[in-house]
Amino acid sequence: MNIIEELIEKYNGKYSEDLTKSLNSPIGKYVYQPKKGVIHVDGTKISINLNDVGGAMPVTEPFKIILHLDKMYEYKLIIFPKGLGNKLLDLILPKRSEFIPKAMRKQFLFEGNKDLLKQLTSDKIFAENIINERIYIGTGKKPTNRIVLTPEYGINDIEQFEKFVSILKRIEYQIKTLQN
Repeated sequence: MNIIEELIEKYNGKYSEDLTKSLNSPIGKYVYQPKKGVIHVDGTKISINLNDVGGAMPVTEPFKIILHLDKMYEYKLIIFPKGLGNKLLDLILPKRSEFIPKAMRKQFLFEGNKDLLKQLTSDKIFAENIINERIYIGTGKKPTNRIVLTPEYGINDIEQFEKFVSILKRIEYQIKTLQN
């Protein structure tokens, strides 16, 4: 049983997987199988997507955990681990994100609606859950009705998945709070 099936069983959701597709390439056989699960956590729809890749290309496309918002919101949010270029930019422009606590600012780059960023980075639960994770979070284009979290190294277990959902739920809460 894969982790998506475990989550679906725990949360009484729906699971589907496409038929395995294979393709012969110059380096060997390529195998591809998309898997998807849909659950509800505290009244919020959460989708889990995985594009399982194998064969000559033994890699796995990342999990995508998608929180579906109840309506369209005019907020844009991008959070991702800092690379060397962004760390150097912090040395040149140190005041660009000084409202963000140092531990988060050191690890992540935050872009988007400034009021939303201030609310999120001062949220204790959000801060505790995001530190020391390698995740990418984004809302896509404005307006949006979803928040996507992509863990860099996949999902290890149900506890880690629940931590990721907690991060998404805190973002949802802050978006709805700012909207009112």
